[in-house]
Amino acid sequence: MSPEATYVLESLATIAVFGGALYLATWGLRRLGGTRGRGPLEILARQPLDGRRAVYLVRVGKRVLIVGASDSALTRLGSTSLASIEKELSVEAGPPGAPKSFRETLSRALAPPARKPDSEQ
Repeated sequence: MSPEATYVLESLATIAVFGGALYLATWGLRRLGGTRGRGPLEILARQPLDGRRAVYLVRVGKRVLIVGASDSALTRLGSTSLASIEKELSVEAGPPGAPKSFRETLSRALAPPARKPDSEQ
């Protein structure tokens, strides 16, 4: 076998060994749960506005932050409780196949609670 062919085969074998080791390492980390952060933050929803901007619902403990994201900054737009989001999701569940928009969900979650009429108090 020519020296060039030997060099190519050795190079391919080296790439295969390192690729296999990398695959096994990422597989092992996933099995151990090493790829996820261990903290109180969780992204509940993302609504893209255009290619560079989006609105996120981020759970922090029992609070949900509404965060606007752009290329240059993250901006807190508001916050609500996790219970109000869960309540809204249970109301939205309604009949199957009846999707609600992100805008409707966000506006309902941020709306002040409805007041009872004076006659009921």
